[in-house]
Amino acid sequence: MPPLCDVEGQDRALEGLKRALKGQRLHHAYLFAGPDGVGKRLAAQGLAEALLCEHPLDDGDACTQCKACRRVAEQQHPDLHVLERQDRPDGKGLERQIKIDQVRALQRALSFKSFEGGRRVVLLLEAEAMNPATANALLKTLEEPGDDTFFVLVSHAPNRLLPTILSRCQRVRFGPLSRAYVTRRLTELAELTPDAGALLAGLSEGSIGRGLALASSGLLARRAELIAAIDDPHGLRRLDALSELADQLGRDKAELPLFFLLLRTWYRDLLLLQAGRPAEALVHQDLADRARRSAAEVPFSAIDHRLALIQATERDILDGNANARLFLERLFVHLVDDARAIRAGSAR
Repeated sequence: MPPLCDVEGQDRALEGLKRALKGQRLHHAYLFAGPDGVGKRLAAQGLAEALLCEHPLDDGDACTQCKACRRVAEQQHPDLHVLERQDRPDGKGLERQIKIDQVRALQRALSFKSFEGGRRVVLLLEAEAMNPATANALLKTLEEPGDDTFFVLVSHAPNRLLPTILSRCQRVRFGPLSRAYVTRRLTELAELTPDAGALLAGLSEGSIGRGLALASSGLLARRAELIAAIDDPHGLRRLDALSELADQLGRDKAELPLFFLLLRTWYRDLLLLQAGRPAEALVHQDLADRARRSAAEVPFSAIDHRLALIQATERDILDGNANARLFLERLFVHLVDDARAIRAGSAR
C-alpha cells in the first residue's frame, strides 16, 4: 500500500490532506469523490496508514516501515475498520449493497476503546452502495464519532448519498487522470503497444481501472463492429440484427458499462469533429474517416439527442436494475428511428 506521497496524478486532491496531516488539523470525516479507477481507494488507504503510523514523517505521511504501517497495508490493524460490499453466499460476485448489519457491527466495535490506545480509522468503500436504512444507521456515528476516530468515505457517485451524510463530510475531489499519464500506466501494466495504450487511455476517460477492464474485455476487439452496428446514419440497419445484439449484451451484464462507454466516446468524437477539433483530439482516432462521414451527415441536435438516450438507458440498466435486453432494444429502435427521420428529411 503506497503512502500518500506515492499516489500519482492527484496532486490537487492530496495537497489539502497533506497540509492537514502536517498541521494536525484533520476533519473527522472525509468523502473522496471522483470517477472509478483514479486513485481514490489508494489515497484512502494511504491516509489510513498515515493516521495510524507510529513514526510519521515530518510532513505527516506514513513511514511505511513501522509495525502499524505494515498491519494497515495488510488490513490487519485492529483499529482499522473497512466496510465494503461482501461476497454473496452463493459465491457469485458481491452483494449489491453494504448491509445494515455491517454498520451495526462497526458501531459495536467503536463503542470500545481503541486497541492501540490511539486513533481509529473507518474506510467506507463504495459508499454509494449504502441504502437509506444503512446510511441512516451510520449517520449517528458520523455525528458523534468519538475522540480520535476518523471516517473516509470513497464514492464514484456521491449524488446517491444522503444529504445528511454529505453535510458531515469534507469532500475531496478526485478528477480524471491525464491521458498521457493513463497511456503510460496502461502501456506498462497491460503490456501494450503505445498506440494501443493511447486508444485505451482515451476510452477509459481518465481511469486506469476502466482501462485495464477494457484491455481484458472482448468488447475491445469488437469495437469497430459494434460502432458500425449502432452508428448507422441512414437508418438502414435491420432491427432484427440489433435485437440479436441486445440479446447478446443482455446476457453478459459485466460488459455493459464498457459497451455504453464505447457509445458515449464515439458520439462525443462526432461532436468534437463538428466543433472543428482535429483527429488527434478524438478517442477513436483509427476510425477518424468513419467519424468524419457521420459527423457530416448527422446534425448536432441528433447527436446530442442520441447521447442523452444512451446515458438514460445506461442509468436505467446499471443503476435502476431495469431489464437490460428490453431497454437496449428500446434504445436501438430510437436510434434507428432517429436516423430514418434524418434520411427522410434529407430526401425532401
